Amino acid sequence: MKNPLSRLRRRATPKAVQNVFTPPGTISYVGEERSGPVETETIIYNEKEYEKLENIKQGQLNPDLHYWFNIDGVHDTDILEQVGKRFHLHLLLLEDIANTTQRPKTEFYGDYIYQCIKMISYDRDSQELKSEQVSIILTSDAVITFQEKTGDVFENVRDRLENSKGRIRKVKQDYLFYALIDSIIDHYFIVMEQIGDYLDELEDEIFDDPKKDSLNQAQHNKRLLLDLRRAIYPLRESISRLLKEDSSLIESKTHAFLQDAYDHCIQIIETLESFREINAGLRDMYLSSVSHKMNQVMQVLTVVSTMFIPMTFVAGIYGMNFQHIPELTWEHGYAYFWIINGFIAVVLIAFFKWKKWL
Repeated sequence: MKNPLSRLRRRATPKAVQNVFTPPGTISYVGEERSGPVETETIIYNEKEYEKLENIKQGQLNPDLHYWFNIDGVHDTDILEQVGKRFHLHLLLLEDIANTTQRPKTEFYGDYIYQCIKMISYDRDSQELKSEQVSIILTSDAVITFQEKTGDVFENVRDRLENSKGRIRKVKQDYLFYALIDSIIDHYFIVMEQIGDYLDELEDEIFDDPKKDSLNQAQHNKRLLLDLRRAIYPLRESISRLLKEDSSLIESKTHAFLQDAYDHCIQIIETLESFREINAGLRDMYLSSVSHKMNQVMQVLTVVSTMFIPMTFVAGIYGMNFQHIPELTWEHGYAYFWIINGFIAVVLIAFFKWKKWL
């Protein structure tokens, strides 16, 4: 029997284990090995103005403007420290940002709110789930996002900011904070739809022609859905805390939008649970399909064997080495032998049909 802790050990990277023994507040990157450059971006906006910079804006922030600072790459801890000093971020918060194995959560630090969330994509070709940690910080002056690598699901938000679509440039940055969370949650629906389509195809395959790999795919889907559950379930509690906590950083009118994001999260969780039930049913269906095919094979073999038992009996009698068997002298004895065997076969088949065994 396999050790139940072996899977947990495989999930724990050496850096993650090492990070357990470091003092609190130590900024140490935990995650996939990355060596590329860190890319930064600043978007400055209000209802009438918009500007995009390819770096982090220095100097004092204009209270009449709203700011979105985006950092792609948390493997460079020196840059994390610089950004932390620039915006007076707590060392424990920077430690959480550098540790990409965090579960989704919300933390209130008085002057700012920290939201950790998982951005998920699904590779249909390899049937693999790709997860990336996104840290979103809401301050009284700006929104700061930290991503593991370049590329995200925020293009719609950037387009709305650049082209002044909707209300995003007419309200404060707490709405931008919500919009970023909502974009990630909306992308979950795309992932769920892709997984649902694949489960439908796998169900048709198992029902029509189950293959040896079908059971392996169902087991793979079980682990995939479990990983997806770990990423989405804590988010429900996280958004609920944003709704319940009384913070001056989030206006009351933004709560309605956060409530909508919470409802979407509940809907995704319900869909996820239904997918888990469907996948469990696929494994049962596979075993039933294989058993049904085996029963069909055994049914045919049983019918054939049953038909040959009386024929073998007749052939055994007239194959005995005795001289005084009257039928051996018949002129048409060989033809009679096949007629009798044919009659026995017809009678047996008719009997099987009558009993509804065929």
